[in-house]
Amino acid sequence: MIFLTQRQIDLISREAENAYPRECCGMLVGKDDPNGGIVVSRIVVSPNVFDETAKDRFQVDPQIQIDLFRGLRETEERIIGHYHSHPDHPAETSVTDLEKAWEPELVWLIVAVANGKAEMVKAYRIDPATGRFEELSLQIGGSTS
Repeated sequence: MIFLTQRQIDLISREAENAYPRECCGMLVGKDDPNGGIVVSRIVVSPNVFDETAKDRFQVDPQIQIDLFRGLRETEERIIGHYHSHPDHPAETSVTDLEKAWEPELVWLIVAVANGKAEMVKAYRIDPATGRFEELSLQIGGSTS
């Protein structure tokens, strides 16, 4: 299970709508919950630095990733995953997503955007036994960042 606040979902949804018809992207920072879940503590927004002509691909700015890794050293937090949008497609993982899933422990949060409006949000992680994405239960609540 992954825990996010409504405020975090709202931020990701706004980013997805603002990036439409391109994909948005960013990083999820958090830590493991003592009960086996993952708690997202903050969202780190990134420009999509993938080729501007591609509307169905994303790449987080490498400098943002480097700065984030450095900033998380010696803290309890870690990069737990990333988010991106699927413009005019469902919040389901794609073949391209699976090809790019080099770090199976990371969460993939996907927001569907239909005609510029964010709709469904789903979370996934690679199942090490099958090498395929499995949907994670998404718990939304609270109001912190």
